[in-house]
Amino acid sequence: MLFNGVLSQQGIFDPYTFTEASCTGDYKWSTWFDTNDPNLSQGDVEITSHIQKFFPNFMCSSPIAIEGQTSYDANPATTGDAFRISVKDGFLCLNQQINIYKNRICQDYKVRYCCPANSI
Repeated sequence: MLFNGVLSQQGIFDPYTFTEASCTGDYKWSTWFDTNDPNLSQGDVEITSHIQKFFPNFMCSSPIAIEGQTSYDANPATTGDAFRISVKDGFLCLNQQINIYKNRICQDYKVRYCCPANSI
């Protein structure tokens, strides 16, 4: 399994030092976004720039953190999927790019972002 970020009981974060409780004060969590369904050709991707483009009233232009979970609220590290998470790119399940995972469909994932409270 490939990943970067920090594990929590439910989700995984980027930056790795972030936790659910870190998004406080002048910041708040966005709603959860699940914009793509997994398939065998591209896996499952939740891309930051696409979310910003299609949901401008619910997503900020400069998030400081991202959290990813499965659509059923499980930690991605428990799925056996190969994935990458970053604030800049979003959540990318990469099973279809790794030979030993090619025939394994990704779980369905969702993301949320820590944004300035006055921007969402």
